[in-house]
Amino acid sequence: MLGGIVADFARNPEIALLPPDVQTGVRLHRLIDGFTDRHPIVHRSNARVSARLGWFAGIVMDVYYDHILARSWERYSTVPLTRFASRSYQVLEAAYPIAPPDAQWFIRRFIDGDYLVGYSTLEGIELTLARLSDRIAERIPKRAMWLPDALPDLAAADAELEEDFHAFYPELIAFAADSRRGFVA
Repeated sequence: MLGGIVADFARNPEIALLPPDVQTGVRLHRLIDGFTDRHPIVHRSNARVSARLGWFAGIVMDVYYDHILARSWERYSTVPLTRFASRSYQVLEAAYPIAPPDAQWFIRRFIDGDYLVGYSTLEGIELTLARLSDRIAERIPKRAMWLPDALPDLAAADAELEEDFHAFYPELIAFAADSRRGFVA
């Protein structure tokens, strides 16, 4: 689980210093990102909202797919989202000391802000998009865009995006399971 977060915040030299299971989590997360970024259903979803978003459509769609998953959580898990979130936060809290500094910063906000449950609401998605906008503006000011402006487009395409997600997600689950088995073999 820690590897899934570290993958987005740490560079390879920092990752090489982490325990092997966390390194495996990083590799799995990056494989999943690549699979998602290349998937035709995800491309179709991105195209549904890319007119105004351009390059940022993929980022916005990643967040919106999190929203669709959270709001339909019971379709994919018998464990309630609040219980899953609580257990996840305990795992991340325990792993916090070994996380690289940028990942620690995110983990603290992730837990304190109850992001996993927050993804189930449009307000939570709006906050997430606002935070991403702030980070983008800090790192690449010339490309900055206020991502919450995408919410009307997402709402207008919600039924199609939900259909896309539910077609894509079982394939992602199967890919992740196959990849995980490859790490064990």
